[in-house]
Amino acid sequence: MFEAKEIFTKNNDWILFIFLFILFLLAIVRLSFKDRLLHTNTLFIQKKYLKQYFNKEKNIVLNLFQTSLFIIQVLSLSLLFYFAIDNFKLNPIYIGFNGYLYILLGITLYFLFRHLIGMFLAEVFSLKKFHKRVLYDKMSYFNNLSLWILPFIITYAYIDIFKGGFFTFILVLFSILLVFRYVLFILNNKTLLYNNLFYFILYLCALEIAPLVILFKLTI
Repeated sequence: MFEAKEIFTKNNDWILFIFLFILFLLAIVRLSFKDRLLHTNTLFIQKKYLKQYFNKEKNIVLNLFQTSLFIIQVLSLSLLFYFAIDNFKLNPIYIGFNGYLYILLGITLYFLFRHLIGMFLAEVFSLKKFHKRVLYDKMSYFNNLSLWILPFIITYAYIDIFKGGFFTFILVLFSILLVFRYVLFILNNKTLLYNNLFYFILYLCALEIAPLVILFKLTI
């Protein structure tokens, strides 16, 4: 007697299109900002370019370079979250293309929420210059982090063996780079942060810890 079995297959063609779109954006950025893209990719080991570009940009957020890399960031980070949920068998509602869109929307709103709260705090406490510097350095280092982690995300999507172990490696690498980013940020701005220590702690709690807790609760 044979038992009928249903075989469910996941259509992940949409992931390929996400990667193609990311690579398309990277190609546009490379053609338009070749040197800056190279310098951004080496910020973890060469901090001199931070000050160089900070002094040049009138609007550190709404420009073609930062906007393009922000889109690449949220697309890549959403894929990382998606793969984490799939790999660890978390909430099944986030599986598939619709699930990815939920994650993408959540992460995009998270970054926008952080930016708006940061602007509000800077306005209330008259710390626009402080906030501008903090925002620029954090954005630049996160651009670097995103560029470094992207090849590993692409590799994970298409390997068939040791996926669990490789994904654990990606998470460890991502965590190390994230911590390294904060260490570099603090070292580069220790005088500025020391002079505004209370506001930095407030900034850290309001824009870093609280949104992450909310996002984590929504995910699980």
